[in-house]
Amino acid sequence: MLAPQRHALILAQLDKETTVSIRALTQRLGVSRETIRKDIEHLASTAKLEQVRGGATRIRTQEVPMASRSRINADGKARIADTLAARIPDGASIFLDNGSSTRVLAQALAEHRDLSVYTNDLDVARIIAPACADLVAIGGRIDMEEMAAFGIEALEQAARYHVDISVISAGGLSARALLTDFSDEGMSLRAQISRCGQTRYIIADHEKFGVVGQFSLPISAKDTCLVFDQEPPEDLRTALHAQKFQYIVATGA
Repeated sequence: MLAPQRHALILAQLDKETTVSIRALTQRLGVSRETIRKDIEHLASTAKLEQVRGGATRIRTQEVPMASRSRINADGKARIADTLAARIPDGASIFLDNGSSTRVLAQALAEHRDLSVYTNDLDVARIIAPACADLVAIGGRIDMEEMAAFGIEALEQAARYHVDISVISAGGLSARALLTDFSDEGMSLRAQISRCGQTRYIIADHEKFGVVGQFSLPISAKDTCLVFDQEPPEDLRTALHAQKFQYIVATGA
């Protein structure tokens, strides 16, 4: 099998799965580990995929549509939401970004009392409203797929607030790129929301492990805790530790 044929098959496999391993590819394509390793190195050098320890992951150019994300790993997202909701006291001020995991967190917070909530996600605002003493919907250009506000107006408004707790979601987490997102607007707003919080959380279920978005998410490790639904792979653990990020694995309420 010629190299271009192997490359096409590797990329086709990545279209079906988040990651592929060298071991699985050697069995599938009937070539040596060294051949597959060189194939992956070549594809990584041309920005067709992201090379990771023991295999490769795809570079996504856009987020999975919200309707699909809402159905992916519902149990894991619920564990993250319940664990984080238990850490948020009644009366706290919170800034929540948009996303399927954040909407599940809003549901978990619906029985809280006297929250002050700021969010750019219209569905998050609707869900969490019964728990709020104050509720501020960040304005700006509405992304109709996400039903959330983005753009310079949203960014400027978000920068005006300071809260007890900020919660953002990550588009992807990988050992080499760490935290990434899929749009410049989304990355900028999430970074600003994170800066608004005295205590900062980043939530991501294991479906985001190994995923690489196009934009790096510049988040300080200081006072930041990541919340996962399962233990991350070894290479990601090592990378997070090197950057002094703390994380917890959610077990539910």
